[in-house]
Amino acid sequence: MKIQSRTWQITAIIGLVGLFFLIIIWNAWLAPSETQVLARPIEFAIFLLPLAFLTKGVFAGSTATHAYTSFTSLFYVSFGFWYLFTPLEEIYGAAMLFFSFLMYLGSFMYARQTMVKVPKSK
Repeated sequence: MKIQSRTWQITAIIGLVGLFFLIIIWNAWLAPSETQVLARPIEFAIFLLPLAFLTKGVFAGSTATHAYTSFTSLFYVSFGFWYLFTPLEEIYGAAMLFFSFLMYLGSFMYARQTMVKVPKSK
């Protein structure tokens, strides 16, 4: 594995783990009670299940999982913008945008560099 692709994998892992812990910490302890719309277990399921399904493949270095991860991170980008413009949750939105951008960039670049190159036919 190239050193540069390993760097992108580590970037994707930092984004994934950062999002995972951000969602747990914010929703369990830091969320203002006025902004709680859904029950916490439902919110945890909505936000953490997609990350849980991707974790093994990202840590293992699967190119296909990194491609799926780059698409999944767009879900978190949209929620990051949503929370960025929600009163009392701007910090959560900014942190979610940061970690989802790291996850997107790392997984996209890793998948791009490790993709199998097919020779052109004549």
